[in-house]
Amino acid sequence: MKKFLIVLLVGLTAAIAVQSAVGLKAGETDADIKSMIGVQQPDISQPSQPEEPSSSEPSQPEWQPQSVRIVSAGDNLIHSSLYEQAAARSDDGGYDFTALYENVADYFLEADIATLNQETVIAPSRAPATYPCFNSPPELAYYLNAQCGFDVLNLANNHCLDQGTSGLEECLSFWKENYPDILTTGVYQNEEDQADIRTKEVDGITFAFLGMTELTNGLSLSSDSDIVLVQALDNEGLEKLHTQIEKADEIADVVIMNVHWGNEYSFTPTERQEYLAQQMTDWGVDIVIGHHPHVLQPVETRETADGRTALIAYSLGNFASAQADAYCLIGGVLDYTVTRQEEGGEVEISSYKLEPVVTHYDSGYRNNRIYLLDDYTDELASAHGVRARYSSFSLNYIDSLLQEVVGSEPLAGVTLP
Repeated sequence: MKKFLIVLLVGLTAAIAVQSAVGLKAGETDADIKSMIGVQQPDISQPSQPEEPSSSEPSQPEWQPQSVRIVSAGDNLIHSSLYEQAAARSDDGGYDFTALYENVADYFLEADIATLNQETVIAPSRAPATYPCFNSPPELAYYLNAQCGFDVLNLANNHCLDQGTSGLEECLSFWKENYPDILTTGVYQNEEDQADIRTKEVDGITFAFLGMTELTNGLSLSSDSDIVLVQALDNEGLEKLHTQIEKADEIADVVIMNVHWGNEYSFTPTERQEYLAQQMTDWGVDIVIGHHPHVLQPVETRETADGRTALIAYSLGNFASAQADAYCLIGGVLDYTVTRQEEGGEVEISSYKLEPVVTHYDSGYRNNRIYLLDDYTDELASAHGVRARYSSFSLNYIDSLLQEVVGSEPLAGVTLP
């Protein structure tokens, strides 16, 4: 703007000088003089009128189907060899569990929600302990959270009272105070805590998470404790469970139940498991995740009383462990997707599969780590420490076991109506 004013001023001065020297010819104007000496006249045309705002509303983006992928793992059973190896790998006197989970961590991180049955309590004031009364180092929690990204932990199982009522109270406080973003189920600090049903919303779909156990290894809570341990051992317990499931169903699109049940080392669900599965799904549970037998059991779908299709994994076996029997080292992760196809429509289980996992260790239960079966090799199988007892352990052994217990259909995944 300053440059334009300077040029205009110089031009006008020159025009005045010319006018003074020669005068204006008849009919000439100042504009004619300015044109002669190259001074541009400012544009004095009328300013353009602003455009009228468009009366049409901006188009709304087209609604897209909502899908959420969940992965659920089995028993995280921390035997002494696991925490002793973690201690040996630590540089600061703590416990480093990186090697145990590093081969499968990304698989869980990539899911929208990841769940786990945390079989062993964490009571930080006490020394780590192994079978029959487990206690795990508090550092374990960091690796489950930061390394693997687990969002939901079921704490209700047959080992939850291994450190007594006070140990369980300490465990609940530990998770709540240090990892408030992780949802814990099945055991609650009091009735008020139990009434606060754990929920998580992802992509517009709300999930409710519940947990229960039928077994506590003969141990029981102190009579003066406020802790609520969800069990369904009699009609009263079933009625309370029924009420909790209905409440969860009212506030969530999908209800997921982790349940500790069945017989250890049995590949076949009991009649009790089948009965409870039908009852819970009729009451409103959509996915049942079973634990406790330490081996795989079948995966199936079931029609509920109101016409829904529910998904039941009777037992996912072990996730991490150092058990001695080959069949206890083959576990599974239930990988399933729920979808809402239409805006405001119902949420359905659109696909599922069982992703097999192998717990591997060298001779003497050394160097424990977990692999997805897809990443496991004949070379690894031939070096597995379990071959000292099971010389036939191999990929063929694993495939045969999977075919016998769960068949081929869930391994490939199916789309449900």
